[in-house]
Amino acid sequence: MKMQTIVLDIETENLGSNVMTDNTRVISIQLGDENNQMLYFADSKKPENSLNESIKRINLLISEGYVFAGYSIKRFDVPILKELMNLEIPEENILELTHTTRFNDLLRRLGKRYLSLSDACEALGINASHKKKMNTKAEEYLTRPDILNKAKKEAPAIAKKKGGTIEYAYNESIHKIAGGYAIYDAYIEFVQKDGARDTLFYDYAVGDIICEYKLFQKLTE
Repeated sequence: MKMQTIVLDIETENLGSNVMTDNTRVISIQLGDENNQMLYFADSKKPENSLNESIKRINLLISEGYVFAGYSIKRFDVPILKELMNLEIPEENILELTHTTRFNDLLRRLGKRYLSLSDACEALGINASHKKKMNTKAEEYLTRPDILNKAKKEAPAIAKKKGGTIEYAYNESIHKIAGGYAIYDAYIEFVQKDGARDTLFYDYAVGDIICEYKLFQKLTE
């Protein structure tokens, strides 16, 4: 029997420059496909939308043989869920979209070693405008003194670890930290509005599910 596929994506509270080590908690888990999406979040007042409920749902889907697809799901979502929520998804139930043959063909065709989700969607004609909305919000944080100071402190260690100049590491850190603040502040607004759908955070989180499912279709058709 052919295994059914669902997209899994998460958002985290991360106000640092490292997307892996600076996560303090999972703030939302999204599941779904192009037509149906469910967003569970940490501060939900409704039990049916809580993270505990999402864990129950994921474990049920695992028992039913579902495959969880995602963009960088093996690098980010799955290890973070294991680390911060003690939730382990078996290897056989994971489909990493960036490891598919067609994705690697796309990289070769474009002459790239890496593509962001937005870039991959653009290359394959998938609308990812929800990303631009969050990026626009993040621009508002690029000159905040606390963010600039944090980036300045972290830049030397980043430059030493990755190579390159301190100036490059500084600029990269500013954008990563600003992006984290934008997502988290949008999440706080989302919580204050009791998980309303007409919020930037909902649009951003659910938008990723829709894009990733369309990408899954393109890469596996």
